[in-house]
Amino acid sequence: MRRSWTSLLLTLGIITAPYGLAFGGDALNYDQVEFTVQAQEELPNDLAEAVLTAQAEHGDPARVAKEVNDTMAWALNQVHGNADISADSGGYRTYPVYDKTHLDHWRGVQTLVLRSKKIAALNAMLGTLQQRLQVQDLRFTVSPDQQQASESRLIAQALDQFKARALQVQERLGATSYDIVSLKLGGSAAPPPLPMEGMAMARVQSVPPVAADAGTSHHSLSVHAVIQLRF
Repeated sequence: MRRSWTSLLLTLGIITAPYGLAFGGDALNYDQVEFTVQAQEELPNDLAEAVLTAQAEHGDPARVAKEVNDTMAWALNQVHGNADISADSGGYRTYPVYDKTHLDHWRGVQTLVLRSKKIAALNAMLGTLQQRLQVQDLRFTVSPDQQQASESRLIAQALDQFKARALQVQERLGATSYDIVSLKLGGSAAPPPLPMEGMAMARVQSVPPVAADAGTSHHSLSVHAVIQLRF
């Protein structure tokens, strides 16, 4: 179930100094209050990324290359008919496989990366491609546009919380007003993609669409403030 909420974390400290020590010094060295507020929300992962490989093995490296190329061409032909899925093919690699100290055969591998915000469509495509390719990884994350929208909301929420907290501190301590000494915004880094557990690596001849739950990602943004109270 998708949920979003805002929570508040408060660390409150009051820094004071005898007025005699402040004589001739910087007025910002006393009657300061330092605190942190934090806004949070849970976002649905709306972007899926799948990594597949086309592989072949044979004693003739030229035949290995042809089989991999044929498989990749078939896969790209399947994907290019779907406007909801983007595809990027990776570099082709051929390397020898040895039986103890003797060359036994050659192995060729090429990667194919698929991305889509239509997760159901991507799952169905994976079911088709697994007829000839192997799924190596499937990850879910929050799309860049949704991350940007979330950051805008969190900034507004955190600043509103800062103003409410500063006013509360001012009133409770009997001050007439306050000045902002420093104000720092800090957000959580973009969460790493969520891998799908239990991904099968073996080639199969006929498979259903991949069953997957995109899940959610946690985002947060904090405001760390220092204010000086005026009495």
